[in-house]
Amino acid sequence: MAETLPYSWLVGLVCFVLGFLLLQLYKLVWRADSRGYRLPPGSTGWPLIGETISFFRGINSTDQPRQYIQERERRYGEIFRSNLFGRSRIVVSVDPEFNKHVLQHEGRQFQANYPKPLRNLIGKFGLLSVHGDLQKKLHGTAVNLLRFERLSVDFMEDIQNLLHITLAKWQAKRDIHLQEECHQLVLNLMAKQLLDLSPSKETEEICEAFGHFSDALLSVPIRIPGTAYARGFKAREFLIKRIYEGIEDRRKHPQVVRNDLLTKLLKEDSLSEEIIADFILFLLFAGHETSSRSMSFSIKFLTDCPKAYQELKAEHEDLLRRKGNLRNEKLTWDDYQSMKFTQCVINETLRLGNFGPGVFREAKEDIKTKGGFMIPRGWTVYVFLTGTHLDNKYHSSALTFDPWRWQQHLQDQELSKNPSFMPFGGGARLCPGMHLAKLELALFLHNFVTKFRWEALQHDKISYFPFPRLIKGLPIRLHLREGQDE
Repeated sequence: MAETLPYSWLVGLVCFVLGFLLLQLYKLVWRADSRGYRLPPGSTGWPLIGETISFFRGINSTDQPRQYIQERERRYGEIFRSNLFGRSRIVVSVDPEFNKHVLQHEGRQFQANYPKPLRNLIGKFGLLSVHGDLQKKLHGTAVNLLRFERLSVDFMEDIQNLLHITLAKWQAKRDIHLQEECHQLVLNLMAKQLLDLSPSKETEEICEAFGHFSDALLSVPIRIPGTAYARGFKAREFLIKRIYEGIEDRRKHPQVVRNDLLTKLLKEDSLSEEIIADFILFLLFAGHETSSRSMSFSIKFLTDCPKAYQELKAEHEDLLRRKGNLRNEKLTWDDYQSMKFTQCVINETLRLGNFGPGVFREAKEDIKTKGGFMIPRGWTVYVFLTGTHLDNKYHSSALTFDPWRWQQHLQDQELSKNPSFMPFGGGARLCPGMHLAKLELALFLHNFVTKFRWEALQHDKISYFPFPRLIKGLPIRLHLREGQDE
């Protein structure tokens, strides 16, 4: 043992010296980068990893998901410097007014700048990756696809047809994991609208691939076999291949009448196949994630809040009575717009669910913030929406499901003026699927609560890491309500 001590001591000394030198180098780089600026206060954390572990540990807390934010907000305020996701030049904001300013000045003072591992998965032509004229064109195309005229006719019809088929399958199963079933339900809808695919073994395979793809987006970006990140790339290849097969089929059979987005993009003939494939993949992902998770989350919240469930059920039973209790008769757009309390449930689900936890924007010029601090050009601002949505300053008892808080703010115009509630982002990159997501959830809730009673088979909890999800997938047992046929 005595003979090994000098060697161990030497190794320890070398490690200490190397660590010290690395820390000093890190500080020098930091100072050189920020010289001459009065930066927002904050901490750089550990070299290389920064405060990333603290950030993820905080949002993974089911009791205190704002822990990371609260500790720094007390010390530094609502806008502070940090080192997250491998980025040492980052400013985190939970200031609602500043967040709104950042989002509204996309393309002028700021531009989207997501971490490279995420962009690699999304693709260089996904909506998170593109800028300038191409971003405006693709965003406009998505907005046009999801305009009110199409929502009130095509989507209303497709969603209700699919719900009728899907809920009958759930009835036969009786015991289901709702989160998983909702993933498949929404993917079937998006596959129909984007690729003209009907529910089949192929859409089941696409849903499985999407699971791996989604898991990879916030995984450790190590691309070696067996890792979540590597599985995500394999899933991306599978999904892109399916889209290219759809393109080839439409080229070979132009006489077949289709009403999906892929067909329309090919007819326009203004985009390359590579752009179209990345664009379709992104829309599949974006349209799938928020809607499917909000469905299962809403049922979780209603299960835990019987008073809200009873009021929601009463609203939909009243709607059925006005339609003569014809349960199989499809709802109209006017029926959808009459669902006032349902809209409150939707808003509260989106606030507590935080399905889009934050956005990344790079400063294109030096930006002055409150207190005279400067964010230098080239730095990243992380607009942390979850941190604002769960803040008691802006939403009383913020961790409590309280749909009644929205009864005074039902109009979209009013909500758009509320910078403390931006579940779909804002500005030039406002999520084009915002209204579709709300429509899907409203129609789902109507069909679900009028057809079923349910009981939770296990107590479930929400995790926000690496993305919002129900840890056990919300296992429930379904019972047909009175008046329904067995």
